[in-house]
Amino acid sequence: MAHCLYKVVIQFIVYCCFFIQSYASPDSTRLPASLQKQLQELQQKDNLEQWLYARIDYVDAAPFERINFLMETQQAAWRSYTTYDERVAWFNLLILQGYYQLQTGNILSSINAYETALAFYEAYPLPDVDIVSYVLKPLGNNYTRLADYNTALFIHRKTLALAQQRKDNREIAATYSNMAICTRWKGELLSAMQYCKAGIEKADPHTPLYGLLLSTWADILTEQGTYDSAAFVIERSLQQLRRYKNDTDAVYWYGSALQMAARISMEQNKHVAALQYARQALQLFNRYYPNARQREKAKVNVLLGDLCFKTGKPEDALQYYQQSLQWLLPSWQPANLLEVPAEALLYSENTLADALAGKAMVLPVLNKPEAALEHYITVFMAGRKLRAAFYYTESKLKELQLTRMRAEAAMHLAYKLWTTTKQKKYQEQLLLIAELSKAQVLAEERAARLGQAKNVHPADSIARKAQRLQEVIIYYQHEAAAAPGNKNIPALLQAAEYELSLLNKKNKLRNNNDSTGQSMISLAQLHHFFQGIPPQVTALEFFAGRDNSYIIEMDNKGISGVRLIANSSALQDTVQQFMQQWFVKGPAPMMNTPQPFFRQCYEIYARLFTGYNWLKDRRYLLIPDGMFSYLPFDALLTHGKFSHHYQEWPFLFKQASLSQAYSLQTWYQQQSALYPANGFTGFFVSKGKGQPQPVLSVMQEYQSLQGMIKGNYFPDSMATWQNFTTYASSTGILHISTHAVASVQDSFPYLQLYDQPFYLFDLRYRSFSPALVVLGACKTADGEWLAGEGVNSLSRGFTAAGAGGVVSGLWNVNDETAIGILQHFYRQLQQRKDPALALHDARLQWLQEHTDNATLHLPYYWAGFVYSGHLQPVGMDQHNNYWWYLVAGGMVLLVTGMVLFARRKKTKQ
Repeated sequence: MAHCLYKVVIQFIVYCCFFIQSYASPDSTRLPASLQKQLQELQQKDNLEQWLYARIDYVDAAPFERINFLMETQQAAWRSYTTYDERVAWFNLLILQGYYQLQTGNILSSINAYETALAFYEAYPLPDVDIVSYVLKPLGNNYTRLADYNTALFIHRKTLALAQQRKDNREIAATYSNMAICTRWKGELLSAMQYCKAGIEKADPHTPLYGLLLSTWADILTEQGTYDSAAFVIERSLQQLRRYKNDTDAVYWYGSALQMAARISMEQNKHVAALQYARQALQLFNRYYPNARQREKAKVNVLLGDLCFKTGKPEDALQYYQQSLQWLLPSWQPANLLEVPAEALLYSENTLADALAGKAMVLPVLNKPEAALEHYITVFMAGRKLRAAFYYTESKLKELQLTRMRAEAAMHLAYKLWTTTKQKKYQEQLLLIAELSKAQVLAEERAARLGQAKNVHPADSIARKAQRLQEVIIYYQHEAAAAPGNKNIPALLQAAEYELSLLNKKNKLRNNNDSTGQSMISLAQLHHFFQGIPPQVTALEFFAGRDNSYIIEMDNKGISGVRLIANSSALQDTVQQFMQQWFVKGPAPMMNTPQPFFRQCYEIYARLFTGYNWLKDRRYLLIPDGMFSYLPFDALLTHGKFSHHYQEWPFLFKQASLSQAYSLQTWYQQQSALYPANGFTGFFVSKGKGQPQPVLSVMQEYQSLQGMIKGNYFPDSMATWQNFTTYASSTGILHISTHAVASVQDSFPYLQLYDQPFYLFDLRYRSFSPALVVLGACKTADGEWLAGEGVNSLSRGFTAAGAGGVVSGLWNVNDETAIGILQHFYRQLQQRKDPALALHDARLQWLQEHTDNATLHLPYYWAGFVYSGHLQPVGMDQHNNYWWYLVAGGMVLLVTGMVLFARRKKTKQ
């Protein structure tokens, strides 16, 4: 036991400090005869402990060449551990597998090894092992490198608890530094500063750790935009760290601090100083880690590339970005600087995407726009690889937000190539880029839910355990919503989610697939999507950029046009103000000042659609983006001539039938899926039990629909959470009329059932696919804007769970109006079987019935509902009254017969 612990300490000191390349002898890739003999003898003696150390010792001599030999150890072992010393040896194997995989740049394999080591330790505690130094710290740092900050924070909190238990101030300070870095990258700067200051209070001012915390502090100040303060703090950090050139950690931290100093100088436009700092960092890494720390060297090269580009040296920048890729992809052998790595070479690494994006930024300046566009597509491939490695949706959304920023530059490039060449392939590239930066997480969620539903087997122990954990997570989320002050719940929730993430990895490895179950969209798939568009439908896909926006028109034959909206950030601000002024505040502003509303409404239409020809025989599928996702397109006005007669206003929906989707990809998923042919399930809640809510007039709607449609009906006290979760998953149409809390300001959006709320997070692990969900509640299409994903609404939640189409509300729709329109909607659906056309015609019919009340023709009253989803027919079981007619006819015949019989009898008498 002493032998193995001593070995681990020596290994970490040597290889973490300088990692000088060991001499690789000719037998690096082939086992020498002496080692083979030694291993055979140890196996014959059943000495597993020494057999493990013999393999480890062999790999120590040339770890990069022999890493595969180390990774094959478990499979080569003839038995598992039995004694304490054998368990320690096995544990040492696991942590060294994680360490050497990290040194070779394979972060995912390193994480897997460290996670296995952590699970091993927790199942078989080893009192003589420092779990913090050998597992928790490198595992947490690996998650940080991968940009999976939520998981990293969970590991760091475990580390902090152990360090506080041991009263180890140095470990406490180091962990606070790691937590500050994670929260800074999550954008939670206040928490980051608090963690950093807590670490500084615990750290010894005469240690390199103190210098690391100063560097972290400077990073946070830089993110806050206080560059002068950041420059002052980073200089203190450098002075502290450069004193410890023989300290393992200090050398690495000093290199990181030099990069931070370069970034601060770059923000201050001190480019000469920034270049000097960055070059010092690269020299340091090359000197102390000649054959290791490839990722760190790649990051410095990206930084140098950025600096060269800013200083007007694009050729030098291109070389630095290329060198970064070579560090990260050692097996890649490009023929020239214009070549992109194959998708198979890409892996989960954010620096990889940064280097590719750098090349894409530089190449247009060097008159290579086609190569630049190809690099942008490869950036999106790398981003998808990164998202596939994340468990937390928040981490995926963060990566997609970065992808979104790069997509705008790619759109500008593709549009310029299309306008100059008129080649159709650049139109398709525009659509491809728009799709790759839009609703990707939603598409992945739908695919994952479908895959879970298909692959779950009752005898699958991993699936059963995962299901139990999902139930536990939902329970803790309910507890967090009910008692936000309970400090124990977040920790329990994080632990359950981490355990579930490990199970998901096991399942992924077992099934040999990625977490999304689908490949990245290609041009060939776009053509497949086109073919799925019905013949009479035109699709208009938006891409909302900060500078320019685009509308791409397509049908089943392909793309037919692209519309540029210049300076669109101002227009998106106008849309936001428009919705806030005229819809969020209720109907009064529109009623009191209709002319300003009319003018603003038409101005938005003019910016989007001036000159566009809406054809009477066409239907239109809108795929909005950005602030346009909140816009009631049906209510837009198509000309600017104001009239005091609201019935005469030229609303767009009077010219065209509109429906919506989150992306072309998600629409195709919905359009091509199979749904229950029939079945109606309705939930009608006037008021939650014991809730201080106004009473809704849903009983009128309940009685009307019950007389119209066969199905399962759950009014008030029957509309419980249990009934909802039981019956909602096996129906063709799911109807919910109730109160909803689902706006941007709400932390926990929900639908009010009779006994308790049904939260948005209750849909997180559900997989069900009704053909249609009708949310007869307020603001169910409203919510927080997720960059690149759309509105995080209850409507989106049901779409992610598998719903084919969703009718939902954009704002607080008038109660009586909502009931009336939805009644017309179901009558139209019985005839047309098409939800989009049914909603369109229901509005027209409702307005025709209220010609005597001009106020109700204002769009606040009738334009709140929107349909998003497939264009398939939806079946519905109607109440068939023929048998009533037969019964009635039979009764008439019976009575008539009795009368005639009585008359004849009387006549005879």
